[in-house]
Amino acid sequence: MKKTVLILAAMAAVLVSCDKAETDNVKQEEVIETVSNDTVFYSGTLLANASSGDCQTPDTKISINPSDKADSTSITIFKAKLANRMPAMDITIPGITVQKNGNVTVLAADSTIPLAMGNPFPNYAVTGFEGEILNDEITFSLKFGSTPTSYSGQLLK
Repeated sequence: MKKTVLILAAMAAVLVSCDKAETDNVKQEEVIETVSNDTVFYSGTLLANASSGDCQTPDTKISINPSDKADSTSITIFKAKLANRMPAMDITIPGITVQKNGNVTVLAADSTIPLAMGNPFPNYAVTGFEGEILNDEITFSLKFGSTPTSYSGQLLK
């Protein structure tokens, strides 16, 4: 009897794990489908000059996400840290204007409210966003609230 119960429990565990794996695959495919073919990814260093000290995060990934308007975009910074004691979080900066100037793409935003964890993040309003993309490199600087922040990265191929 004990042997039968153990076999049934093992079979149930296998079935549950198969169902979860299938669900995870579906979720991953759904996420991949939501990323536009025009989305571009970079990897580089995020540097935040917080009042508590500099917070440098190497290997920070970002994505540039085109919008419906040809002259604007949003940038998502993955696992951003703006202070050493701050938890890492994904931050999206919407409303960035895009202007081609020869072989340089100029990025700018005077003021915009970023999104973190899917919600507006008004305490860290972005001001003075200035950046450029040249060849396979991106650089930008901005203030998150009162925290001067910069990023420099390379295109991921």
